[in-house]
Amino acid sequence: MNEKSKTITRRDMLKNMVAGAGAVAVTTMMGVGVADAGVMAKAAVQYQDTPKGKDRCSTCANFIAPHSCKVVAGNISPNGWCIAFVPKSA
Repeated sequence: MNEKSKTITRRDMLKNMVAGAGAVAVTTMMGVGVADAGVMAKAAVQYQDTPKGKDRCSTCANFIAPHSCKVVAGNISPNGWCIAFVPKSA
């Protein structure tokens, strides 16, 4: 793996932000609030069972311990990650 593939480009970050905003917009238009547990399929938010750098589900504002999420449907790993990641406020 070369060094460039390990870094997150501004383009990747913008794509993730747009996809996340789109996911929220779609759920809102469907009449489903983001606060409803498990509203989106894992594939729709590019969920993975491994963290992305320091970002992981257990540090996300949407995570509901021990294995749930306000945004993503199904069983969620505390060490997972998806594009709906929002860091918990301190």
